[in-house]
Amino acid sequence: MNKLVIDKENNIDIKDNALILDIKTSNLTINCQGKVLLQEVQKNEDENFHLTINVLPHSSLIYNRFMIHKMMNNHIIINQHQDSKVNFNYSFIAHDECNLKFDCNLTGDNNETEIKVAAVTEDKGAAIIESTADTKPKIKENNLIESIKVLVLNNEESRCIPNLLVASNEIEVNHAATISSIPKDYMFYLNSKGISNENATKLVKNGYLLSNLASNKELSDQIKEFIGGE
Repeated sequence: MNKLVIDKENNIDIKDNALILDIKTSNLTINCQGKVLLQEVQKNEDENFHLTINVLPHSSLIYNRFMIHKMMNNHIIINQHQDSKVNFNYSFIAHDECNLKFDCNLTGDNNETEIKVAAVTEDKGAAIIESTADTKPKIKENNLIESIKVLVLNNEESRCIPNLLVASNEIEVNHAATISSIPKDYMFYLNSKGISNENATKLVKNGYLLSNLASNKELSDQIKEFIGGE
């Protein structure tokens, strides 16, 4: 995949392409046409980022985003209009307070949307995730699924705030959210295989983050370089 560095442009058009993004700006609009695959793997100390994605009619987008955050305030807006499909997969590690806001706006018919977020909290990390699904009146044949999961590896408080604004009877909108630590039976099983608590935690964490992404080997290897693990 080719790499696209975005350091000045705040409004870009991408058509029928697969790209690795290196985003250095705090405000970005991406207009997607045709079949688009975007991947982003970064580590940021303090990120304030506003991303707007416009998916044109008869287009599809897969966006894989993996981040290691110190502190973070992200606002991601996805606009779909007609006959489009979006899979936005966001995995991140939070080392301090991280605020993530998703707005999904559906204004036309025959759209499919899947938002998947997997967060891991470590050190002083906390994940505060708010997601809003806004569907306009008189639209039909839309299917929107939001899945938010937070794996807590510390004693900080994380929160999920779902907002479903449904103005049509002919669409399907679902939201699921879980906040949990590693189940004891997972640890017991891995310990029984001779794996230490530290390595067992790393295995669960890495699998949790990677399984959330529609990843290929190139993306998986890049992420493993960031977080370690086999």
